Amino acid sequence: MPSYRCDTVLALPKVKQIKILTNSKILINKDCKKKNKIIRNRYCEIQTRLLPLQLKTINLLSKMKIVKNLTLPVLVFLVMGLASCSSDDNTVHYSTNSLKNTELMTVLKSKGYQFDKDGKLELNDLANNTTSLDLSGTNLKDLSGLDILPNLKDVKLSNNGYGPVFDFAQLPAQITGVDLTGNDIYDFEGLVNVKTEENGDETVTQLHKITKLYLPQTAKFNIKDLVRFYREKKAEIESGSIDVKMETAKGDLQKYNTIREIPDENIRANFKKYFSSIFDEDGIHIDISKRLSNKDRSNACVFNKWYGVATAETLEGVQYIVNNPYWDGKLLTVNLTNKAKLPYLRPCSGLMTLSLTDVDASEGINLEDATNMTGLLWVKVSGISEIDLSHSTLFGQRAIEQEQDGPGGSSLVFVECPDLKKIALPEKSGLRSYMITFANMKSLEQVDLSKFKMISNLELGGLSANCRVTYPELTEFHTYDKKTSFACTQDVFDRQETKDFIKKYLKVLTSGGGYIDGVEWSSLINN
Repeated sequence: MPSYRCDTVLALPKVKQIKILTNSKILINKDCKKKNKIIRNRYCEIQTRLLPLQLKTINLLSKMKIVKNLTLPVLVFLVMGLASCSSDDNTVHYSTNSLKNTELMTVLKSKGYQFDKDGKLELNDLANNTTSLDLSGTNLKDLSGLDILPNLKDVKLSNNGYGPVFDFAQLPAQITGVDLTGNDIYDFEGLVNVKTEENGDETVTQLHKITKLYLPQTAKFNIKDLVRFYREKKAEIESGSIDVKMETAKGDLQKYNTIREIPDENIRANFKKYFSSIFDEDGIHIDISKRLSNKDRSNACVFNKWYGVATAETLEGVQYIVNNPYWDGKLLTVNLTNKAKLPYLRPCSGLMTLSLTDVDASEGINLEDATNMTGLLWVKVSGISEIDLSHSTLFGQRAIEQEQDGPGGSSLVFVECPDLKKIALPEKSGLRSYMITFANMKSLEQVDLSKFKMISNLELGGLSANCRVTYPELTEFHTYDKKTSFACTQDVFDRQETKDFIKKYLKVLTSGGGYIDGVEWSSLINN
C-alpha cells in the first residue's frame, strides 16, 4: 500500500492531485504523535474539518474505475487518522497496586521513578523498561513490593549488611537473578525444601526459581541449602544455563563449586582420621557435596590434645561437620591451649552437647536447627550476648532417669562468659536438669529457674547485683538420694530470695559445688 505525508493528506480536496497522493510518502499517525501536543491537536482539528470533503473525494474515487482499487486504502487511512485523534496520547498510566514499602519507595524515587499521592508507580518508559535494578549499598531491609516494577527480573543486593540469614521468600517470584555479594550471609532460606525419608533418601524441591545467583564468600560454609540446590541443578550450573558464582577472599567472582580447604593442619589431620569420607581425591581438600559415611557421621567432633588438636591457628572448617545435616556425632568440644575464634555456627539436629572453653564466639551461634540440644558447657566464651535454646525439643523434657544422669542429662554450665546477657529456654513447664551453673557471669541480666521442677545440682555465684534470680519450685529429686546439691557464693547467699529458697528446701538440699568456691550456707542459714 502506498503511504502519504501528513501535509499531503491535507491537500486531498483537489482530485487532480490524486496522482501526487499515490506517489507520496505517508507520515503515519504514530509519527504525528511525536509532534508536540499543540501541533498534533491542530492537525486533528484540520483533519476533522476536512472530513466531509474527504468523503466526497472518496465517493468520487469510487465512481472512477481507473482508481477503484485505491478507494479502500484511502478510507482505511482516514478512519485510522480519526481514531488516533480521538484518543489522548498524554494519558499517564499507573500500577494497579500501591507500594506500601516506604523504604523501597524512597530508594526508587532517588533513581527517578515517579509515584502518585497514593503510592502507585507511574508506568512510564523507565518503569516498563526496567529488567534489572541495582539496590547495592542501600541497606534496604524490606524487599517487599519489588514486583511493582512489572518487568523486573534481576536485583543487585550487594553490600547491604545482610546476614547471617537471607530468605528468598522475601523476593517476588518474578525475580530470578540475585546478587548477594559483599554480605555476611551463611544461610539461604526459602531456596529449597528438603524432605528426608527414613532410609536417608532426599527429595529436594526448589522453592524459588533462579537463573542467576551471585554469592558472598561466606556462602562457602553452607551445606544445608546451597549444596542441595547445587546437587539438584548441577547439570544446569555446570553448563552455565544457571549462572551461579561465589565471591573469593579477594572479591573476585568464581563459578560455584563444592571443594573446600581446611586451613589448620592439626584440624585437617583430625578430619582425615574421623571424617575421611568427605575428602577430595587430592587428600587435602574436602568436598562438601559428599555425604559422610555411616561410620564418620556418628563420630564426635572434638578438638583437644587427646584428639590431636592441642592448638589451632583457626577453627575454620568445624562448620563443615557441625552444620552438616548428615552428621549425628552429638558432641562438639573445643578445648585448646590457645584462645581461638569460632566461626559462625548453625549446628544441625545431630548436635546434643556444645562444650566450649576459651573461645571467641562473636561470629554468632544459631541453635535454631539444634532441636536435640541438651547441654551447653561454656567456660570463658566471649563475644556473644544471647543464646536461644528454645528450639530444643529434648532439653529438660525427657524422663527423670535420663535427666538425672551426669553425662547425658540436660545441663547448663556458664562460667566466666563476660558478654552473655540472656539465655532463652524452651517454653515448657516442669523441666528437669542434671546440672545448672552460673558462675562469675557479670553481664547476665537474669537467672530464671521457674520452669524447672527438678535440678540435681545447682550452683550460683559471682552474679551482678542487678541480675534477677528466680528459684525453682522443686517437686522432684534424684531418685538415688532424693536430694538436690546446692552451692552459692556469699553475694548470692545475701539475697533474700536465696535465703527463702534454702529455708524452704532445707531438708532436701545438700552442700555441693564444682565450678564455684561456695560458702557454707547450711551453717549461715542457721545463724
